[in-house]
Amino acid sequence: MGLLRTIILGRDNGIRARLRRRLRGEGAAPEPAPAPAPSVGERALRLSPEPPRDVTPPEGFEVVLHKDALKPGRVTDIIIGGTAIAVANVDGAFYAVDNTCPHAGGPLGEGTLDGAVLVCPMHGWRFDLATGACETDADTRVRTFETRVVGDAVCVRL
Repeated sequence: MGLLRTIILGRDNGIRARLRRRLRGEGAAPEPAPAPAPSVGERALRLSPEPPRDVTPPEGFEVVLHKDALKPGRVTDIIIGGTAIAVANVDGAFYAVDNTCPHAGGPLGEGTLDGAVLVCPMHGWRFDLATGACETDADTRVRTFETRVVGDAVCVRL
C-alpha cells in the first residue's frame, strides 16, 4: 500500500506534497541549497580536520592531512605537488602509494583495506602498502612514498 500511496500522492518532500501544502495555505518548507559534488581533486578538502599549518615537515616531505582526518581502516586519495597518491591508515600507521593501479588505471584511493593490503576498486588487485608489491601479479607493483607523523600532521616524501 505504501508504494501505491507514493505513486498517487508523491513523496512527503516531493513537488506534489509541496503543492498540496501551498493549496492548503500551509506554505512550503524552504528547500536546502544542494551541495556541489566534490571533484576528485577536492576530495582532500572533505577531510576534517584540515591539515595543520603550524607544522614544519621534514626536508623533502609535504604535509598531506591531519592525523585524525583519516580514521583507521580507511583510505583516501590526495593530490599533492601535482602527484596523485592514496593515503591509508592501518591501525594508526600511515602509508602512501601511487593512486593509479598499474593493471587498469583504477583509483586506489577509492579502494578498500584488508589489513595492510590495499584492494583496487575496479578489479580487486591487491597491493602490499609497505612494499608496493602486488599479490595478484608478482611482476607488478605500485610506487610507495615514505610517510612520517609530525605532531598532528601526516607528511609524505614526494
